Amino acid sequence: MNFRQLKADAAAAVEQASGAKQVAAIYAGIVLALSALVTVVTFCLDLSIAQTGGLSNIGTRSVLSTIESILPMAQTVVFLCLELGFQSAVLRMVRGQYVSPNSLRLGFARFWPLMRLTLLQSMLYMGIAFVAVYFSVQIFLLTPFSEEAMAIATSIAAAGTPMVVDDAVLFAMLPAMLPMIPIFLVIYLALMLPMHYRLRMASYVLIDKPRCGALAAMAESRMMMRGNCLKVLKLDISFWWYYLLSTLATAVAYGDVFFALTGISLPWSETVSFFLFYAVYLVIQLALFYFFLGRVTAAYALTYDVIRPKSVPTQGVVLGNIFDLARDQ
Repeated sequence: MNFRQLKADAAAAVEQASGAKQVAAIYAGIVLALSALVTVVTFCLDLSIAQTGGLSNIGTRSVLSTIESILPMAQTVVFLCLELGFQSAVLRMVRGQYVSPNSLRLGFARFWPLMRLTLLQSMLYMGIAFVAVYFSVQIFLLTPFSEEAMAIATSIAAAGTPMVVDDAVLFAMLPAMLPMIPIFLVIYLALMLPMHYRLRMASYVLIDKPRCGALAAMAESRMMMRGNCLKVLKLDISFWWYYLLSTLATAVAYGDVFFALTGISLPWSETVSFFLFYAVYLVIQLALFYFFLGRVTAAYALTYDVIRPKSVPTQGVVLGNIFDLARDQ
């Protein structure tokens, strides 16, 4: 697989697609506007909860807290649907098919298979995390780094109340357990990355085959990724600059926290600092989405087209075609 040629072909496909810029702008606008809305609403809810005191208002605080907890989950679900829709639009671009903003709706049309796929993947990663924790604890106890933690645990057991741990003991135990973190990360990544790359194309299978369910999409992704996991990893590494810029953009959103930790005071209130840095983050993310996200996504969509079984005819993103025809009529 020639990554340089693949990326060049993907970029050319995006440039030649008539609706590419429009779709990218709409996708970026919806995602960032929704993110800003949730942030503002959450901030207002925090203020309302802080100002609602007393036993008589406990019900109001409970309702506000529930809404505040649900908002991020609802945001994540909408983002997942929009992302799948954007992937479907880009897949149509690399195939030279007609693309319109209606393609972004495909994620909502495939809502339940997408949710099942996301849930199954999350359960797999959580299971891997539990396994990694178990083995990292076992390995940690065999190393000299566990001596301090074992001494604290022994002192708790000698006190006769092993189930009662006060804050002082907890704060002493946490630094003693820090050497276990690198062990956990190594084991977790060693177990998680192979599984992650085997399931990497499952979302594209959902897009390409409207009758395919979550389990079937995962199975087909595992089949087509045999021998290709390392190739997709190399493709990920080739986009290091994009992921670095995305990480830096996210770090900008926490600029107020950074200045507070370094002891630098800004000539305005904490609220103004929070929204100022968040606004800068939104502007940077808008630029990244508009100029680069389409090309990056196109490279993965073209990779899917290269490695998918050619003996199995594709439906050509049928749901996207239905939406486009409905719009034309």
